[in-house]
Amino acid sequence: MGKWMLAGTASMALAVYAGAQGQTSDELQERITNGGVNHTIFADPVYGQPFSAEQVLKEGRTLNDGVNITHFGHHFVARDAAGRMRVEQPCGCDPSHEQKVEVYIVDPVAHTLTTWRMGGNSSKIAMVSPLPERKPEVEQQVKPAARAGVGNGRPLPTTTTEELPVTLIDSLPMKVTKTTTIVPAGRSGNDAPITKVHEVWTSEDLKLTFMEQWEDPRTGVRTVALVNFKRAEPDPGLFRVPAGYQVKDAKEVMKEAAEKVANSM
Repeated sequence: MGKWMLAGTASMALAVYAGAQGQTSDELQERITNGGVNHTIFADPVYGQPFSAEQVLKEGRTLNDGVNITHFGHHFVARDAAGRMRVEQPCGCDPSHEQKVEVYIVDPVAHTLTTWRMGGNSSKIAMVSPLPERKPEVEQQVKPAARAGVGNGRPLPTTTTEELPVTLIDSLPMKVTKTTTIVPAGRSGNDAPITKVHEVWTSEDLKLTFMEQWEDPRTGVRTVALVNFKRAEPDPGLFRVPAGYQVKDAKEVMKEAAEKVANSM
């Protein structure tokens, strides 16, 4: 079962990477990471800018009766001078309540994605898949009838984006972008306008999104930020498969898992 789940995780990660390659113009747009798995998998490689940090997610909202509900999550992320990225993603616990962690290594040097699981009774298998090439796509024409809000009588949201003054995080200058979306009355069953705000703090030097914050009166406030930031070369061992793990091609592992499931039915 552990092998099947691991195969599914790597397969899903590669699908996300491949799906993110579709562009809306003839030129590839720069993509940077915020330390999350999906962002890291399809981010452009960055060389000579090593770091390590924790990505912390905080979600909170206040109910009508004044009760506050808050959720936290965090994981480790690192990049070496060669552009390799490591992301550790918590993935639940085993029956003994020991935390399991999914590890992703995105290697622009070998052009591979390597995934393995640590903790509990995890199988000692590391799966390797090639990273797909990013290719531009010709912009496709969208028919007016297919656009949201066109032809159905509902008013369209309005979005404005502005650059705020540069601020410092961990003594690093950050470009700050604020996007405000106003959902007009009647768009989503609302009898008054709804204002949503999305702010992004980016280090253009390190090619990192240090913090993002979403504010929506319907769902509350969601923040993703890098903390405990260290601008130094991480331990080289972080980017190697641990001793005792068998390195296998991801397609081979998924094939074996599928055959095992078929034979058990």
